[in-house]
Amino acid sequence: MNTDNQTPVKGPVPFSGAGAFAHPFRLGRRYSLGRNKYYLQVYRRGAPQHGRLMTLVYLKAKTQRVGFSVSAKVGGAVVRNRVRRRMKEDFRLLRPQLLPGKYVFIARPAAASAPYQAMAAEMRRLARKAGLVASPEEKEN
Repeated sequence: MNTDNQTPVKGPVPFSGAGAFAHPFRLGRRYSLGRNKYYLQVYRRGAPQHGRLMTLVYLKAKTQRVGFSVSAKVGGAVVRNRVRRRMKEDFRLLRPQLLPGKYVFIARPAAASAPYQAMAAEMRRLARKAGLVASPEEKEN
């Protein structure tokens, strides 16, 4: 109910809790790789694919998880966060086409000055190179 004029509120009523006002298009915590030990597991047992702007390390798994690593070599905090946000958005758009597994994307210093389209193209290229882009018939099974 609206307290100003006591009329019912139209549409969904926001719930309380951690995800109460989460953006509907965000990547979400359910896809996060999480703790450092999971990153180390992917680094040790995963297969790397190297590119000019980033490196992709992939480990086969039943669920889809992703982590992003941007070191201080890339730039200051503002630059690192910008690069991380761009990589997260690229992955969010690419995610429905990818096979399940654990992904770690490691930014290289060249990513700091690269245009957004170049980073998106690089992420798609690395995923295709690793054979991680599922064909439509594979995703249905």
